[in-house]
Amino acid sequence: MKIRTVCQLALAICVGFSLAGAASAQDAKVDAPKLPPKGLGPRKNPPQAAGQPTAPPVETISTHGKWLVQCSEIPAQGDQPAQKSCGMVTGAANEKNPNIGIQLIINKIKQGDKSQTLMRAMVPLGVYLPTGVAMEIDGAALDGRMNFTRCIGRACEGFGEASDATLKKFEKGKVVTFYVYDRPGNGFPIKVPLAGFAEGIADLTKLMPAK
Repeated sequence: MKIRTVCQLALAICVGFSLAGAASAQDAKVDAPKLPPKGLGPRKNPPQAAGQPTAPPVETISTHGKWLVQCSEIPAQGDQPAQKSCGMVTGAANEKNPNIGIQLIINKIKQGDKSQTLMRAMVPLGVYLPTGVAMEIDGAALDGRMNFTRCIGRACEGFGEASDATLKKFEKGKVVTFYVYDRPGNGFPIKVPLAGFAEGIADLTKLMPAK
């Protein structure tokens, strides 16, 4: 039932990050707003750094409610061959303030004989970092939170590992509510329907590499 923070970023996780960047460029497909230019802070629309790589094209494998399963071809890097990275994405905004949105990217990877489910949340700049991203499913708070790891471009990202117990709550629930804060005690609820989550996870599991 806990979200455990992942501290070591292995290659497989970095591949998932690459997919997430590409997936967030496809916001319109998940019926979610792009990361708002105003965000919660003063910085907006920073210029793209010279030579910054563009995101690889994304293929939508399946759609389940508000959840998309997408894959992207990650080019070869150094001695690492080209790889296919897949994830499940969704997005939504606060009902009262549509400038405050969230994008959630879920990746499944294998570490030895065990698989891990990684969750990454992208939110606007200006969030209160110590609070992280809190979550409720059908009004019941989850024990853990996604802790913020860094802020880049126009977004801050929270990151964590979902346990099997947490995934079961997502699969059986009706609505997940994410909370992002601009200061202690002032949270913005963002609701995402969970219809289709279980089917999306099943598709994502099938796409995991055999080794």
